[in-house]
Parts: sequence; C-alpha cells; structure tokens
Amino acid sequence: MSRIATWLGAAAFSAASVVSGAALAADIVVTHWSALLYGVPYAIAQEKGYFKEEGVQIDGILSSKGGGTSVRNLMAGETLYAEVALPAALAAIKENYPIKIINGGTDGSSSVWITRKDMKISGPEDLKGLRFAYSRPKSVSESGIISAITSHGMKAADVKMVAAGDIGAGITALEHNKVDIALLPEPILSIKAKEGTVFQVLPWLGKDVPRYTQTVGIATTEVIEKRGKELAALIKARRRGVEFLYANPEESAKILAKTYNMAPDIAASAMAGILKQTPTWWNPGRLDHEGMANMSQALGAVGAITLPVDWKVAVDDRFVRDAKASR
Repeated sequence: MSRIATWLGAAAFSAASVVSGAALAADIVVTHWSALLYGVPYAIAQEKGYFKEEGVQIDGILSSKGGGTSVRNLMAGETLYAEVALPAALAAIKENYPIKIINGGTDGSSSVWITRKDMKISGPEDLKGLRFAYSRPKSVSESGIISAITSHGMKAADVKMVAAGDIGAGITALEHNKVDIALLPEPILSIKAKEGTVFQVLPWLGKDVPRYTQTVGIATTEVIEKRGKELAALIKARRRGVEFLYANPEESAKILAKTYNMAPDIAASAMAGILKQTPTWWNPGRLDHEGMANMSQALGAVGAITLPVDWKVAVDDRFVRDAKASR
C-alpha cells in the first residue's frame, strides 16, 4: 500500500527522540507529511544530507491530518519543530500556547476548487447554500474556503462548511453527494487525473484572493531558548532544500517519489502542477508579513480568531533575518 493510500485512511506517527553523539536527535512534525507536498523541502534535505551538514540530527518526520492536530503533536512530546497551517498557529497563540512562529513555509494556493461534473455552478451567485468540504477546524483548507468566499463579497455564513476529517475524505464526500465543492490538492489531483476521474474545475473561485501564507514553522518558547542552534540548522537545511527544489525540479520529483513511495510519473506531475499554479509556493523561510496579515484578517472576519494579532508576541524572527527575499 502506498503512503498516499495509507494517509487517506489515517496519518502515521513515529517514536520519540534519542541522544546520539554530541547533538540531540529530534523528531519534527510536518502537516500532511508523506501525503501532500508541504514536506518536499524536508525530503530533499534528508536525501541530500543537508540536516547533518548544518548540524542537526532529524530522527523522524511525523505526520498530522492538519489543523490543530499539528500543534498538539508538537506539544505532546520532545518534538523540536513543526510546520503547521498558519490558522492553527495563530489560534494556539491566542489560546496562550507557549509557541512562536519562527519561519515561513508555503504561500498561496496549491489546490483547485472542484465540483461534480453535473453541477451547474458558473459564478459566485451560484454558491449560496452550497456545502464546502474542508479537513479540520483551523486548517489550511478551512481558511482557503473563508478567503475564497470573502474575495467574492460573500460571508462564510452564506455557505455550509463541512469538516470531513481530511482532504481525501472531503473528495470522497463530494463523489457521494455529501458536499458540493471541495479542494483538490496535488498530488491527489494528479492521481485522480491518472485514474480518469473527471471533476468540474472552478478556476474563478478564489482567483482574486489576496496573497496569503498557508503554513509556517513553529517551536515552543522553551525549545527556542534551549535548542536555538538546532532550530537555526534545521531552518537553514530546509532553505537549502527549497533552493534545490527550484533549481532541480526533475531530481526533486525523483526524491519525492522515493520518500513518499509515490509513482514517479505522479510525483513529476504533482511538482509541475504546483509550480504552474503558484511558482513560488515553497517559501525559503522568510516571514511574509503581508501574507500572514491577509490570512489573519480573513480569519478574524468570520470569528475564527480574535483580532488584532500582536505579531511581536506571535513571531520570533531571529532564525530568518537573513532569509533570501528572491522567492
């Protein structure tokens, strides 16, 4: 069974850290690891030895199904770091979790909006009352719905938002007429296309959403103070992974296929699909303050978080002050 198929049923979790040599080995959390493509820079950093070269030993990369589960996984054990949905990070900070946003992860869209091929949806006026699938509260998919709806002058209350549990379950719900609209991200988009599944794509939905941040890196305040050198090394290694990804997309797709146990043609198609949709989706680590502010405003507009966000409290930028601004 492929890792994609495993994820569609349940996320995988692994064991705790051990001590090795002079440095502590560490687990990290990456939302939807081994399923969606947030993890590609980490896969490259592992394969190319960047973590070791920069001075941090990563024992395992843990998955989560998104939303607040990613934050809870970080808090549950001796986990060094997590890349999570920005809404989940902001909600946790508002709830006084001892965490900080320390680097950028992904910016913009990596999915297309789909409906069944027999649905008659031609514009925003047809959206009222429809059922939108998302994974979990405070997830990227929930915030994506909010941003898309509000960009068309509508309110979240104008539609029905259905928490399906994960992205794969949302697509299944769409196929069985339990919801009307769902997000189809890579690599599932490429998998469905290869299988011959036909959906109606709604390219206009969310087209005018302001630039926004999808995911960010977080760590606890205790880890930041006690293991700052490891965090700096991890973030630098991830940045090298992003730089390699843009410079070597074909080899990066091969690494993705190997790490995720994915068919090589699907990996290549998925990488190309994201780069076509959002050419700068993988952020080298810089904190996009405008993108984060846009996302927080969308969340605040529907009561998902209380505004304003005190960014001085939420963010610790010491690890990315020299991050490249080119992508």
